[in-house]
Amino acid sequence: MIKIKKIICLVICIGLIGTQAFGSSNSYNEFDIKNNIEKTYGINIIIPEGADNSEFIDILEKNIKKFPDNIIKEITDYYLSKGIATNVVLDKTEIIKDLFTLSIIDESSVNIYIKTLEGSLYSESYYASEQVMIHNFSHFISDYIHEIYNFDKLKDEFNKLNEDFEYGTWSEKHFKVFVNRQSATSFEDDIAHLIWYAEANPSILRNINGGDNAIIHEKLKLLAEEFSKIFNSITANTKLWFDAIPQTPQCWAKDTIAEMKNKSLIPEEFNGLYEAYINREDFYKLILNMLYIKIGENELNKYFNLVDYEEHVALDPVNGEVFVTDGMDYTTYYKFLANSNNSLYQAYQMGILNADSFDEPEGYMTRLEIAKLLAYIANEMGMNISEFEIVNYNDIEQVAENEKPYIYIAADKGFIKGDGLNFKPFDYCTYQEAYIILYRFYNSL
Repeated sequence: MIKIKKIICLVICIGLIGTQAFGSSNSYNEFDIKNNIEKTYGINIIIPEGADNSEFIDILEKNIKKFPDNIIKEITDYYLSKGIATNVVLDKTEIIKDLFTLSIIDESSVNIYIKTLEGSLYSESYYASEQVMIHNFSHFISDYIHEIYNFDKLKDEFNKLNEDFEYGTWSEKHFKVFVNRQSATSFEDDIAHLIWYAEANPSILRNINGGDNAIIHEKLKLLAEEFSKIFNSITANTKLWFDAIPQTPQCWAKDTIAEMKNKSLIPEEFNGLYEAYINREDFYKLILNMLYIKIGENELNKYFNLVDYEEHVALDPVNGEVFVTDGMDYTTYYKFLANSNNSLYQAYQMGILNADSFDEPEGYMTRLEIAKLLAYIANEMGMNISEFEIVNYNDIEQVAENEKPYIYIAADKGFIKGDGLNFKPFDYCTYQEAYIILYRFYNSL
């Protein structure tokens, strides 16, 4: 009877995997997304009448989420308490230097200008740069913290780290202590550009000294400490900008990670990423890479019913145009391309990712999320997961009844081991923990 109950419960869970493990929701139109961004972050999005805002809204939503949880809202709430509105203003320009227009504040508003360049294919097509967005929001944050917080002590620390390189001067050797020429202009610009690079280009910062610690990393650590004092939403579990600082694996993971690298299970782009929390986008990259290496493309296509799209000629009877189509769901495909990751679309094709709910690629993976994902893949690949031992973890009651089997399967198959008497289902996984979990899964296939 116990065994039957397990199977019934498992069937229910597998049936719910689209909603429980990967989420499910109705797609939103641009107006809904715009309203949601404005409500969540306390900003007003101002778009010129008649402008095509679809791409702008998508990119804005993606990039504003890159900043640590709720700090944008903390800033806009502060300004609103003083009767000052925060506006994000979309505008067009044909001059590249105008892209980096900083926020302008007056008695009634703070205006963050997001300039867009004219596209190269169509005269009415404009695109918004991710780098520009994050750069301008970074200055917005920097301006705020300098207004409300005394940085005298931090400035002294920065001056010591700068050694003989003074603000307002420049030489090629300044790259030892500044991320770029503009960051050497002033202490305020130094702060803003550290935020910008940490959010938009963490891999550049992480490898700025060949993977070794540099003065810039020391500055970033000091800044992260100050942010934890300034913003209530930043906690000890945030690991602020940890992925922008070189790390080394801990002793318990070092040998296994070395084995994985020898087998190309950890791509080079993940070098130096160990103690930071792993985000969803990177986890999907790793697991797809692992599956390709383990079973190959052809077998993967068979297991998950993936098909190649064949091009064929079609006719548009309305416009009288002949065009080439391949049957691909391009609406979904371009949604994932907005996240700059084609592997996300493949994960969607495999059924391990729900397109409508995947709106937080920068969000962290919990141990429960990983257990669900691995159970689903194992089942699809023919592994017998219908029988498992029930492990009475002390914190198992934190989990919904229909989610418990995922934990039992992960523990029974050895994918994810509990921490003593606890599973810690809602704890985030670090990169090195994810590497070890995926290697166990790899060896079990």
